[in-house]
Amino acid sequence: MNNFNASSSLKSAGVGRLLVRLLWMLLGFGIASTLLSLLEVIAKPLYQLLASLDALVSIISLFISLISIIVFFVWLYRLHADLKNLFKEYPITPGGAIARFLIPIYSIWGIANTLSTFADRFKAEGDDLTRLSEQVRLLIGPLYGFMIGSNLVTRMALTESFKNPENQFLPFWFLLSCILDLGFSATLLQLTKTMRTAITQKAKRAIS
Repeated sequence: MNNFNASSSLKSAGVGRLLVRLLWMLLGFGIASTLLSLLEVIAKPLYQLLASLDALVSIISLFISLISIIVFFVWLYRLHADLKNLFKEYPITPGGAIARFLIPIYSIWGIANTLSTFADRFKAEGDDLTRLSEQVRLLIGPLYGFMIGSNLVTRMALTESFKNPENQFLPFWFLLSCILDLGFSATLLQLTKTMRTAITQKAKRAIS
């Protein structure tokens, strides 16, 4: 019998709500940054009037990103503590989930393993939980694509900006970087919302 009862509450619920709000904020600033980068490409004189705004948006986005990363790992840890309560033998511990996301090289396999394990467990639950598990699985590919693409393009753009700041193609590289960052934020937001919905529904079943 599951050791999750009506008097219990999901440990990940509160921090999950905070994470979703932060990701929405990050998405909003990402859209603003993308529009400003597009403006730099198509109307540079106008962009120069708004360059200070672009710098401010970048600083705020970086600040929110750092907070979001911390909150994400707190949520991931608590989520897997909840999964250990909801399922008799969930194979990934809270610490194991953190390691799969954080450790370089290992994370290439670990992130997909963590998400696919979640999807596999919920797929067997049937009804809406099966549908939600399929959504999680479908988001793994885009998450990797945007994450890897964003890291590569951003690194290339920053390297080139230091080596050759007058390069006329730099604005295009930074625009592409913004688009990929935006895609990553949107994918992570959808993934977080889907996983939160799935575990909340599972918890309701456990106490009904």
